[in-house]
Amino acid sequence: MEVNSVLVTGANRGLGLEFVKQFLSLPNSPKHVFAGCRNPDKAEALHELQKIHKNLTVIFIDLNDTSKLEETVKVVQEKMGEGQGLNILLNNAAVACGDNLEKVNQESMIDNFRINALGPLMVSKAFLPLLRSAASRGGCLSVTNAAIINISTGVASITENDSGGGYPYRTSKAALNMITKNLSVDLKKDNILVAAVHPGWLKTDMGGTRATMETDEMARKLIDLMATFQSEDYTGKLYHFSGRVMPF
Repeated sequence: MEVNSVLVTGANRGLGLEFVKQFLSLPNSPKHVFAGCRNPDKAEALHELQKIHKNLTVIFIDLNDTSKLEETVKVVQEKMGEGQGLNILLNNAAVACGDNLEKVNQESMIDNFRINALGPLMVSKAFLPLLRSAASRGGCLSVTNAAIINISTGVASITENDSGGGYPYRTSKAALNMITKNLSVDLKKDNILVAAVHPGWLKTDMGGTRATMETDEMARKLIDLMATFQSEDYTGKLYHFSGRVMPF
């Protein structure tokens, strides 16, 4: 997959960090890779990568405080240069609270909705001018033109829910799926593709040690999957990492 620019949120660890590594290691690495995180000064792994990859820029994005997104957009625009758009926005940052019916409370629900649903929506809205700029260069609706990719989860599928529980995480990610569909409809006229992907159960701080899949392998799989999103047939859908379309 060849793109000029990509931005990954939640990029200081876990799957987000692996996405950054994999984009940087592509044969034709993007000219600009932006790694968004809450504490750029403490993102040691990213700073080590910066020593090797001059096309990597670490930026501040905190989904608990989206009021500063406008400043971050300006940083990205200045780094790329006037008139250069953003090809891929990868909304990866998330939290996971799996409280069951007995434990769930208002605070955990609000916290998960703020980070997992509202956060990606506000980030997408903030970066729309740069995505539209990339899309205006022409070409078909595709990930290599202009795209928003949201990292969702299979347990957010209402149709496939046969286990219950996990109220904060499941419902906030189900909301993200609706946001994905809504954006795909609203942004089709702007030639911006929007899709969600399910990465499986990963061995991260969020997934825990009992998880079944490694982040480096999954980042490669998902980048390969995203590379196939080359027409309007791919927008507005939730994809299993295998490529299967999952029901919302």
